[in-house]
Amino acid sequence: MRLDIKELSLPKKYRIVLFIALPALILLASYFLIFSSQWQETDRLKGEIRKGRQELSKVTAAKNNIEKARKECNQIRADLQDLIRQMPEEKEIPGLLRQVSLTAQETKTKIKYFAPKSPEARELYSELPFEIKYSAPYHSVGYFFDGIRKLERIVQVASFTLDSREVGQKVLLEGTCTAKTYIFQKEPQKEKSDGKKKGEKKDGKNVPAKK
Repeated sequence: MRLDIKELSLPKKYRIVLFIALPALILLASYFLIFSSQWQETDRLKGEIRKGRQELSKVTAAKNNIEKARKECNQIRADLQDLIRQMPEEKEIPGLLRQVSLTAQETKTKIKYFAPKSPEARELYSELPFEIKYSAPYHSVGYFFDGIRKLERIVQVASFTLDSREVGQKVLLEGTCTAKTYIFQKEPQKEKSDGKKKGEKKDGKNVPAKK
């Protein structure tokens, strides 16, 4: 069926408007029909891009957190190694004695004896007390204690005594010092039970544990 605008019984001005508007309406309808699917695809792609950016942000944040955690872990390892150097896992009494002797030589302090005592267990470390008997000029004693405090290994002076005596025209200080160092333990100390264990023998007989 052919539509002829001239055959329509409309005033001339309306026919002119219809003549101009009808092709425009046809083009507009065609435009929407053709490009509406592309708009939908564009919106879908925009949504995918936004989603991808969000995922990328999450991955980037996770990566930054991993890097931060790795740096913190490395710092903890370094701190632990530094702590182990200050609190060795073994007693190392000869090494400690060498450090104390070297400090004494540098400060002109004479060590008369060095006597380690029994270690005292704690949860994560053990305290290793020791006693030193020394003699030195007045100022050397202060330098000696300061040198002990600055040793790589942690050494804490708990108590000390001082006596003075004259040697010629000089005053010599003598005394004893009780100090303690620390031993690092990989595993916490297990508390010992005060009661007797089951199956413990006494006079050749099994003694059951008290309930």
